[in-house]
Amino acid sequence: MSSATPMYTSRRHRALWVVGVVFTAGLLAPPLFLGAARKGIVRHTVPAVYAAVIYPVALGRQWLPDPGNWISWALAAAVLTAAAHAALLATPGEETAG
Repeated sequence: MSSATPMYTSRRHRALWVVGVVFTAGLLAPPLFLGAARKGIVRHTVPAVYAAVIYPVALGRQWLPDPGNWISWALAAAVLTAAAHAALLATPGEETAG
C-alpha cells in the first residue's frame, strides 16, 4: 500500500518502533499498527490480525497447558512477523529513493 505519509521520521524512529514491538512480546504491535493504518500506510485489517493472534496467545500462556512449548513458539513467530513487517515500512528517505 503506497502512501504520501512516511511511517517513520528516521532510521532511529524505526529502530525504536521495532524494539518496542519485540520487547513487549508483541503487545504493542496492534496499537502501533493501528497508528499506521490511520495514516493509510497499512490496511485496517493489519492491526486486527495482529491483535487476534498476539493477545490470545499471550493470555494462553497463563491458562492453557503448553506441552512442547507450542505457545512460546507461536508467540515468538507472531512477534518476529510483526517486527519484520514494521522494519519493512519505509522512512521518508527510502520513499523518495524508490
